[in-house]
Amino acid sequence: MTASHINVPVQTDVFLSLVDFLRKQGSDRDPVATVTTAIEYWMDNASWKQADLMPEIFETGGYRWKEVFLPHGTMLRIRFKGAYHYAKVLGDQILYEDKPVSPSEFANAVTKTTRNAWRDLEVRRPGDAEWLPAGALRADKSNTSDGPTVEELGL
Repeated sequence: MTASHINVPVQTDVFLSLVDFLRKQGSDRDPVATVTTAIEYWMDNASWKQADLMPEIFETGGYRWKEVFLPHGTMLRIRFKGAYHYAKVLGDQILYEDKPVSPSEFANAVTKTTRNAWRDLEVRRPGDAEWLPAGALRADKSNTSDGPTVEELGL
């Protein structure tokens, strides 16, 4: 079986830089074959270098909190002793003071006591006009999806 091919648009200046790079390295390698090798290399490494090679995963990711999905960019807050404290969903983690935490760990870290995060936290997802009690999201079954589908992400 012969290999089939497709044309993939590559910016002219990028391709010419590749040709120049190969020449300077003393390689007589076909630059078109090098593009295929580069794609294969990228696929081999993307799974363990996701933050570098696929940052969009972290931009469209989210955190699963029991039955509620909190998309990337969601803010969580708790009011304690008259001041608000904030955490944020980045990728598939909630970060508070640059450390990954669960909603319960966030509430407990702020108050230094055991708290019910569903009762004490408020949530503001990207696109929300106002802060919502976390418990209200749990009660609203429209917030319990697994996050965006492959179709919604355009993949």
